[in-house]
Amino acid sequence: MQQRKRHTAEEPLAALYRRFGPTIHRRARALLQDEQEALDVTQDTFLDYLRWQSSMRGEASPFTVLYQIATNKALDRLRRNARWSGVLGPLDIRQEEDDARPGQWVSANEGGMARVEALRDLSLLTESESPQAISAAVLYFVEGYTLQEVGKVLDLDRKAVSALLHQFAERARQRSVRLQPGERS
Repeated sequence: MQQRKRHTAEEPLAALYRRFGPTIHRRARALLQDEQEALDVTQDTFLDYLRWQSSMRGEASPFTVLYQIATNKALDRLRRNARWSGVLGPLDIRQEEDDARPGQWVSANEGGMARVEALRDLSLLTESESPQAISAAVLYFVEGYTLQEVGKVLDLDRKAVSALLHQFAERARQRSVRLQPGERS
């Protein structure tokens, strides 16, 4: 059985960029729907990784760290100009007994403007959230990943993902009460 090479924090940045750069760029482009913004986020992601590399404890793979940095940077850019639209709906988390996708409130994972508006809503609701909670929320509520798929990306088990999303959703509901459609936060 062939084992995949485990990446270390000491792996040269150029090698990480060659390996993960296209994926990080696609992630940023998917979130931002803007090529130039995505290029900027990709570059900023690897620069931040370089700055933080020496302080990382090595608990997460470089890809996981890069993915979370890119997600947070893209959401920060969306947050700057965001308006609350209510697209995300009630932020319900189902306990998935099968591998079914999240419920119908996540129409945003189909793409288009609904997806962009859902990301903007989420960016308003993520103020002062942990990077892990933000990544989980984007993957689950916007991109339509299952709890198990979110767990794979974030190196968490399904129960931990569920608890993380429940806590996030409760804080987001409290924040959303203060936001009215069309008003700036």
